[in-house]
Amino acid sequence: MIWLLLSLTALAADPEFAGTEEEGQAFEESETTLSAEFGGAYTTGNTEFYNINGTIDFGRKWDRNKLSLVGSVLIGEGRIDADGNGTLDDTERAADRIDTAQKITGDLRYDRFVGDSASLYVLVGGLKDKFSGFDLRSHEQFGYSRLLIDTEPTTLRVELGVDYAQENYVEGIDPNTRNIIAGRALIGFSHAFNDNVSFSETAEVFENVLDPVDLRVNNIAALNSKLTDKFSLKLSHELRFDNQPVAGDTFTFRKLDQTTMVTVVASLL
Repeated sequence: MIWLLLSLTALAADPEFAGTEEEGQAFEESETTLSAEFGGAYTTGNTEFYNINGTIDFGRKWDRNKLSLVGSVLIGEGRIDADGNGTLDDTERAADRIDTAQKITGDLRYDRFVGDSASLYVLVGGLKDKFSGFDLRSHEQFGYSRLLIDTEPTTLRVELGVDYAQENYVEGIDPNTRNIIAGRALIGFSHAFNDNVSFSETAEVFENVLDPVDLRVNNIAALNSKLTDKFSLKLSHELRFDNQPVAGDTFTFRKLDQTTMVTVVASLL
């Protein structure tokens, strides 16, 4: 982690990787973006369950400022084969559905640009994911962001920052709360193969400054294919790794979560 932070710091400070601008240069004109994506599944008959997921992504640029808001939800419910005989009998069908997935996230971020390629940012966000042990995980963050490559088809961005998280766990975890200060490093890459097909990948690392073994890695890769000027089809894979997952007296949540989704994205603004 230390070598990664040093390397990114050196890259971010090197003006050869991106054009230099007058410090404090403002955007030529304001810009607002808004997109939403949705996917899901619903079955009845021999099995009964539903699964829905959606994301809202809002951004606003003006002068030397940028405000962004990203929220997502993943919810699933179903009826289970409680006796394990391979079918749902009348009693099992009459029972209430149980949660099979429940994850809600939201991040609000403000960037103050010191040029077209560099900004200082602050962020507040939250996560609710009981299947990973979090009744609520809120966090605050600040740091530095820099575009190393910014061409028509390709962008490469790095970020360095500090994250302070307040974790509240589900019942059965003792102690039930924990505060964590972590260093953060991010690399974000995107490339447009043509006017209709593009690829992006974002890798993010958090390391507890008081306990370096406490390491978390998030990676999101996505392939986007434009259907019309307003709609596109997106295939994405999200990986979340926690080297020290939430643990109770008799159980431990798994270190690795992966989510693969196909969604329809609507560019509203």
